[in-house]
Amino acid sequence: MQSEMLVMKRFLILLFLSILILPFANCTQKIVFERKQYNSSYPSKLTSDYNSANIKMEVVEAKNSDSINKIIFENIKEISSFIDNKKVTINNYNDIAKSFIASYKDVKNQVPNDKLRSWEYHIESNIEYETEDFVNIVINYYTSYGELEGFAEKRSLIFDKISGNQLKKADVFVNIPRLTQLVEMKFRSKYKILTYKSYNDQGFCMENNRFKLADNFIYNIDGITFFYNLNEIAPYERGHFEVFMSYDELDKYLQVK
Repeated sequence: MQSEMLVMKRFLILLFLSILILPFANCTQKIVFERKQYNSSYPSKLTSDYNSANIKMEVVEAKNSDSINKIIFENIKEISSFIDNKKVTINNYNDIAKSFIASYKDVKNQVPNDKLRSWEYHIESNIEYETEDFVNIVINYYTSYGELEGFAEKRSLIFDKISGNQLKKADVFVNIPRLTQLVEMKFRSKYKILTYKSYNDQGFCMENNRFKLADNFIYNIDGITFFYNLNEIAPYERGHFEVFMSYDELDKYLQVK
């Protein structure tokens, strides 16, 4: 009888410990990423630089975080400017690929007898930087709607690896007004911006003629790059702009390290 009571007591202790530990195990579950490809072409075999469309998407997906996958997908959907939201329902990456081909066919059908330069759309998302607490995923995308030169841009996403939530500037940095001043000083020095003229008088197109801290910031082993896409703060022909800040420079302003 005593032995049975002892076995039962041990069982109850183990059960209690498992219930106590399980929530913490779930909270610290490691997020595992994998790469997937979604491609489509029209016609199926490309033969020239005309009368064809080609879309290639190589994306990072989390095996165990639907929230991260949803945010990445919604961002890729948003930057896919060929999507006509009034006509097409986009629920997954294959829908994006179909929409791209359909958009090309619509344009081609308007000029059936003319040579139309081919369309290209490439997306590649990568894990740029990762720690135990957060991951920085960067979406690189290139688009050409028949132009001789297409345009390439980036979008950076920061995720809390425990909650799966996306982290914005206010989550990553403190004292953003002062940080903006420091980044602006480097920006002015790097691009030789005159202090006695306004930004917009020097070929920029900044709102209210004021410098803004980039929404795209990209981690690496040495620091963070603040990245401005085409047409974000200057006309297309001026290209991209970027400012690098080391972790030593950012130490007082960085909450997520």
